[in-house]
Amino acid sequence: MTELTKRKASIKRVDSPHYYKVNIVDHPNGIPQICCGSERDAVAFCEKYPGSTWEKIYLPHPPQTIDVPHVKVAPDLELPAQQILPESELQEFSV
Repeated sequence: MTELTKRKASIKRVDSPHYYKVNIVDHPNGIPQICCGSERDAVAFCEKYPGSTWEKIYLPHPPQTIDVPHVKVAPDLELPAQQILPESELQEFSV
């Protein structure tokens, strides 16, 4: 098997960002809907509460590029770094 074939085998399909919204019927606490991250959980809720429905909600796609406004400011007024360090005032520790 060549290196190129190995790479092709590792490519997987990626779905757009999404979540599942379950509209619940006859929940004991009166909860009208629940949001899930997986289809398996949505189906489990529908099985637990017969008559409930679920739908897959796709999130809006993020933009490919982002324009960030900027403002030029005066040069940084930070003090220059101190190059001369003070003498050490450490004292020897004896037990």
